[in-house]
Amino acid sequence: MRSAFLHLLFFVPFLCSAQTEPGNGQVIVSKVDTPATDRTGDVVLKVTPEVEKLLNAYSEHKHPQKGYRVQIFLGDRATAEATKRSFLQKNPDVPAYLSWLAPNFRLRVGDLRTRLEAEHLLRDMKVLYPGCYIVPDEIEMPRLD
Repeated sequence: MRSAFLHLLFFVPFLCSAQTEPGNGQVIVSKVDTPATDRTGDVVLKVTPEVEKLLNAYSEHKHPQKGYRVQIFLGDRATAEATKRSFLQKNPDVPAYLSWLAPNFRLRVGDLRTRLEAEHLLRDMKVLYPGCYIVPDEIEMPRLD
C-alpha cells in the first residue's frame, strides 16, 4: 500500500498539473486525462505534513546520475576559464563544468544520459575542440518546471 502511494505521488505530477497547498497537507491534481476514457476530472491527494516535508527535502538536494560529458580542455586555470566563457557564449544551452585535478583544470560540457547523446555532442565539438573526448561522469538531471 505504501509503495503504491509513493509511486502515485512521484508519477502523478508527470501525467497532469499539480499544485500543493502548504500547511494543510493537500496536493490538488487537476486535469487528469485517462487514456482509456475521454473523462477528465480533479483528484485531491491528502498527505501528512511529514510526507510533504520529505518531498520538499528531496527536491532541495542534488541527485547525480551516471552519465557522460565531453571534456574539451585540460590545462592551466586562466585558459580553462577563458575556454569556458567562449564555450558558453557559443553554446548557452549546454552546461559547462570546470573542475580541478592537480595540477590541471579540466573543462567538461554537457549532461548526457547515454553514450549516443555524448557521441552526437562530441561530433559537434570536434570542429572547435579537436582534442575533446567523452568521459563517464556523474551528471545532473535537468530541472522540471
